[in-house]
Amino acid sequence: MPFAIHAGLLIFSIFASQTASAPAGGALVDALEQLRSGKGTIGGLVTFGEAAIPGIVKIMDDRSLPVTVRFTAANVLGEIGEDAVVAPLLRALADDEFNVRRCAAFALGKVGDPRARKPLEELAAKDPYIYKNPLLRKDEYLVRDAAKEALASLARGESFMDDAAKPPAAPAVAFHHLPWPFPGDFRKQNLFNNYQQPTDAYVHAGLDLLHPAGAEVRAVASGTVALIATNYPEWKTHHFFVITPEGKTGEGWCYTHVDPDQYTFKVGDKIAQGQLLGKLVHFTVGGNPGVDHLHLDYVKYFKTADNTYDLEHLFDPLQCFDYEDTIVPRIEPAVYFVKKGTLQKFAAGDDGIVRVHGKIDIIAGISDAAFSGQSCNWGVPVVTFEIKGERSKPYRKLVVDYRGRIGEERAAPALFVKFDDLKNFAPGTGPGMVHYYILTHTDGDGLLQSTDARRCWNTLATDESGARRFPDGIYTITIRAWDLKNNKSELAAKVLINNDKR
Repeated sequence: MPFAIHAGLLIFSIFASQTASAPAGGALVDALEQLRSGKGTIGGLVTFGEAAIPGIVKIMDDRSLPVTVRFTAANVLGEIGEDAVVAPLLRALADDEFNVRRCAAFALGKVGDPRARKPLEELAAKDPYIYKNPLLRKDEYLVRDAAKEALASLARGESFMDDAAKPPAAPAVAFHHLPWPFPGDFRKQNLFNNYQQPTDAYVHAGLDLLHPAGAEVRAVASGTVALIATNYPEWKTHHFFVITPEGKTGEGWCYTHVDPDQYTFKVGDKIAQGQLLGKLVHFTVGGNPGVDHLHLDYVKYFKTADNTYDLEHLFDPLQCFDYEDTIVPRIEPAVYFVKKGTLQKFAAGDDGIVRVHGKIDIIAGISDAAFSGQSCNWGVPVVTFEIKGERSKPYRKLVVDYRGRIGEERAAPALFVKFDDLKNFAPGTGPGMVHYYILTHTDGDGLLQSTDARRCWNTLATDESGARRFPDGIYTITIRAWDLKNNKSELAAKVLINNDKR
């Protein structure tokens, strides 16, 4: 899929590694010294959690250290995200070094504590640092911009559902009953990767139709050729073009991996539905052969300052085509409860019910197929979860709704367990066979965002009166998933909150 990579000022924003909590003591001392020397790994240090906060704060505050070390320490605090990081990060907003202030602002946006709102508002209005951008030939207030971005994160907050047993209303799609780009019905398209399918690095955001190099590609809709481009001129494989439907501007059907030597058009040409556009290229990246395929999506496109293109994916294109799907999504029978930011599982008692306390992540395997024997398990467009106890108000969230925009598709590690970590949940499961969602990594809006990795289920949370939001006792966790044809799956699991008796 096409995307742009842009160079700029270096700001570290690295997610905590999804590994079990690291041991304290000498290992923590070593990790802090590595950070102080500028040689440490942020992900490794984050695994120490709250125990590491005092040492990281000392490094951030130490003005004898290089500024790169100090602003990296601010980023680590943001990744840890516990309440104890808020006060030192607020103090860092007044630091002499602009990059420390900038990273402290970003970190506070990730933590999401409302105490940061007023200080960030003041920073967004008054910070004096100006970066004279030689590329754009303009002045940029980088710290102010960081503060504004952090305020936007705070404003998003969390949202909850009144009813998690049914999906939100589907977004409107303007195109229906389109012809496929290759001859034959749905199965003949060899649709392998779907719009919601995650990898370790990104969510796919398009349809991959597997056909041999040289296969003819035909237009799924009429329009005008608005754009012919590539963000990777060194590779013949990654050229793409956009055909804009009548009445639209700046958006359209995007076709990637068609041989640029076989294009039958130029920019400005009118295209008829079903018209031959060219032939699939033999897919190689560098000297590495790949699978020949067409990547098809509907996008909004933006030209950047370095003459590449950013693409925003507007909706799942599969909604525009006719196909049958009578198979419900699959939710794997085992649901896992782990300590926030780790893969360290809580243990079950003699009754088989898992005991939990503190900040929890809930992990479940969910995937989909349109027909029996389909060779690739797709991602699922709509997922919700619900937490219910006898003495608490139901807690319901929308995890994903990828029928429309996905959000930050390159923030996949915020929501999905990485392939190398699947052995912790599904031994022998290879990449793409089952997708494991960290369900609690969501602010509830259904869009993928890097800041969602901050979220969890905090069993120690209090309500506005200061009373426990989740009193000790048995809770039922209900997970629901829907495909594009509204086929639904549901799975319930019980867990025991044991905050006061552990």
